[in-house]
Amino acid sequence: IVAGVVVRAVDGDTAVVKVDGQEKRVRFLGVDTPETVHPNKPVQFYGKEASNFTKESLNGRRVWLEYDENPQDRYGRHLAYIWLSKPSDINEDSIRANMFNAKLLLGGYAKVMIIKPNKRYESLFKKFQDEARQSGLGVWSK
Repeated sequence: IVAGVVVRAVDGDTAVVKVDGQEKRVRFLGVDTPETVHPNKPVQFYGKEASNFTKESLNGRRVWLEYDENPQDRYGRHLAYIWLSKPSDINEDSIRANMFNAKLLLGGYAKVMIIKPNKRYESLFKKFQDEARQSGLGVWSK
């Protein structure tokens, strides 16, 4: 787990994070928010809300990046779970309270997207998505 500061959110599930003086483009693991900046796709339903939520929550904030099996994708982006406070005891309660990826799912800003082998929190993420879907939040509201 490495600490960094979010320079800027790119969209709902990607941000530029400064770690040890270096800016890294970070794609959030396990989640997929509706598109807002894709070159070949229109802005999708609830995309602006997801993007704004990420910007308001993360811009300028100190975060901790937790990597899984594959730390980077084929585009050179870092792949990480984003913690809002340094995790000590990692359990469902701490994930709900302090992991930004989980907050995206719980608030209906994202759907689960698992790209193996990065599947550490897959079952919990599916549970969080089901809660948001049952409550009709965000992307599940129409």
